[in-house]
Amino acid sequence: MQLKKIFLLFVLMVLVAGMSTAIAEEEKNDGLAQVVLITAKDGQEKALEEAITNYHHYMADKEGAWRYHWFSIITGPNAGKYIARSGDHNWADFDADHDWGEEAGNKFEAEVAPHIANMIPWITKTDDEVGIWPESMEGYQYFSVTDWHVHPGMGREFNEGLKKIDAILKDSEFPGFYLFADPVSGGMGNTTTIVNPRKNFADMAPKEPSFMDIMKKAMGEEEAQAFMAGWGKTFKSGQNQLLKYRPK
Repeated sequence: MQLKKIFLLFVLMVLVAGMSTAIAEEEKNDGLAQVVLITAKDGQEKALEEAITNYHHYMADKEGAWRYHWFSIITGPNAGKYIARSGDHNWADFDADHDWGEEAGNKFEAEVAPHIANMIPWITKTDDEVGIWPESMEGYQYFSVTDWHVHPGMGREFNEGLKKIDAILKDSEFPGFYLFADPVSGGMGNTTTIVNPRKNFADMAPKEPSFMDIMKKAMGEEEAQAFMAGWGKTFKSGQNQLLKYRPK
């Protein structure tokens, strides 16, 4: 129990410290994100949501505060838990310190932490070369998140294949959106995560033309099937979960 308390206090320090630097979205950055998996205490989900909402209102006028987006996990083994994420950061941002940090930390520990059973932080980096993303996120409520586990020793083949697929999809105006993010601190090694944004459940229906239709048109049917069979051996698809964005 004492070890768990020490770990929770450590993660509280990470989360509060992560609310200490603003990022100009227009500027080029390292593509880093602070991500925290949060479990509410039994029966205290609503109390946690109210407490964190009040806390973010308190942080709103703090110069240099990070912008955290919250998501509810609605499918998979972590259903009922939350993801808090602040992105578009540089490594140096994690070193920032402000005169309001101690007061903010005390407030978080007093008002938010009592509703939290556990928090697990990690840092991810978005792949800025591969992916197709909407110009505006307005209207996007859901995010399908799937882990892909790259087999040891096959990273180069996986990356080369992924870049080839990405180029074909971009040239063919693929009717879907995706990005990839890799853990750089915390998380599981040799894992990359693909994120697909959706506006609603109807938006999750298969699109036309399909992924394989595009690949076959670009490469020829036999070559496309052979390529996908070979590339598919470089990784194993892992856990998938659906997140719902909680803007309020």
